[in-house]
Amino acid sequence: MSSLMSRASFDRLAQTRRRITKAGLPSAGPGRPGVAGVFVPWSGRLLVERGGIYWVGAGTEGDYGADREQSFEASHERAARLCDRGPHGRGHTPTWLFLDMLTRALLDGPYDATTDRWGWSNLLKIGWSVGEPEEWPPELVERQQAAAAAALREEFGQLRNSLVFVGALDDFGILGEALEGKMIWHRTDDEHAGLWWHHDEGSGNLLVHGCHPSAARRGHFSEAALERTVLLARNLLPRFT
Repeated sequence: MSSLMSRASFDRLAQTRRRITKAGLPSAGPGRPGVAGVFVPWSGRLLVERGGIYWVGAGTEGDYGADREQSFEASHERAARLCDRGPHGRGHTPTWLFLDMLTRALLDGPYDATTDRWGWSNLLKIGWSVGEPEEWPPELVERQQAAAAAALREEFGQLRNSLVFVGALDDFGILGEALEGKMIWHRTDDEHAGLWWHHDEGSGNLLVHGCHPSAARRGHFSEAALERTVLLARNLLPRFT
């Protein structure tokens, strides 16, 4: 098992989820929209040691095991099924196509053959079972903000010389809090790519913040975003030259 989230962070998020459901938002169930299970990020076994790509989305889809076991191990296994078990049924979706193009350009292989050096996380660790994250109940976002930001800060703190791509235009206040407002963001020369970036000299990490691949595809700038991200990584990260 490999995750950049500690059990202490998971326990805090699990406690936050219990408080959210006790406060009135229902837990998701068969035919019932509600609070999804806690998300535990996944990372390849060589990501920390050798650097690579860390994909950060907005939040999970569906109930994410809300009516099943909610342990750290069970939650991590849900992410692992998508990340380290070879090609899967979502490989054709915009998110996975974008990740696949990044791994082919920077790790010399498709996502399912380069799993040792990439990882997957989300801004919102506790999702809603239906709809887009921007449409989720505001109290769900607000009540997890501190715990989710602390967990993300912990994840980022373990990475070195890696590309961190945040594919969600709305960061729900979590990215800014996780970075403690210390980053100076630069806009790419190609405004059509819709990207902001920061190169952290201390860790060597390159953070790129852009739209979700689905939105980029609808706006017809997905290719521009990909090309600019790859160029930034090759110029600023020694392991991708």
